[in-house]
Amino acid sequence: MPGLFVLALLTGCATGASLGRGPGFTETARGAPGHYAQTTDSATNGCLRNPACYTTSPGEEAVIPWLPRTVDAARTTATVAMMLEDADLKLVGNRLTQCAREADEKVNKEDEELQGQEPTREQCKKVVRREGNKEVTRAMELGARKHKLALDCIRAAFAHSEYVSVEPTYQKDSNTGQWRWIDPAQVEEWLQIGLKSKLWGALVPDVVIHAFRDPNQVQRVYDLKFPCPPNNDPSWGRYTPGQPHYPRSQGEMYQEALRLEKKDLSFATPSGIK
Repeated sequence: MPGLFVLALLTGCATGASLGRGPGFTETARGAPGHYAQTTDSATNGCLRNPACYTTSPGEEAVIPWLPRTVDAARTTATVAMMLEDADLKLVGNRLTQCAREADEKVNKEDEELQGQEPTREQCKKVVRREGNKEVTRAMELGARKHKLALDCIRAAFAHSEYVSVEPTYQKDSNTGQWRWIDPAQVEEWLQIGLKSKLWGALVPDVVIHAFRDPNQVQRVYDLKFPCPPNNDPSWGRYTPGQPHYPRSQGEMYQEALRLEKKDLSFATPSGIK
């Protein structure tokens, strides 16, 4: 099977097929990162070094090739539980980093105050407004804008991937106690008819790598982070009083709910995967 996967990726490099949105894709808005609030809420190394693997036709945004449908069908007959190998994960990580870097540079460039420069520590700490009892800092405001742009870039890059889901929703089954992926159509329906309470405590990682067409068999989780200032180390957000899973952190919940080890959780930042 590894040989088949390498063949598929090399074929993708030749055809220019793109990566994309997995079955866990959803565009629902969120409150605190990684959960719903009560009220809202591989390629080979040769391919990695080959610029042709990242290009499409002139004028189009560069994307990474992925499994063409012919090879995809052959894989389906063999196994549906195969996970990505290290070289594949490296390719995914490279694309996530690229999206994060592009978002970071675009927001900094378009910001009237920054004018393309990185924010200073003092600028990051500045309170720009209040939302209820919460102070919104410059770091939070910039991070939200960069986060949205990066997710849009990732969705476009992985538009046809059967192994990558962008913002999938996981909820704990009250009967079995097991965490399961929720179809985005179901999530959207609940939100449209005002049943946001059904998503109380749900987990929504930014990017999940999973078994072929199976978001319930999670291999790796990535969360986008835009440290402000950029030399700060990224860290997992911790739930506060009144939020689900208090006083635990997002990382701790991802480990428990998705049955992962600490090494399976990473940050996608403009400077790389951490």
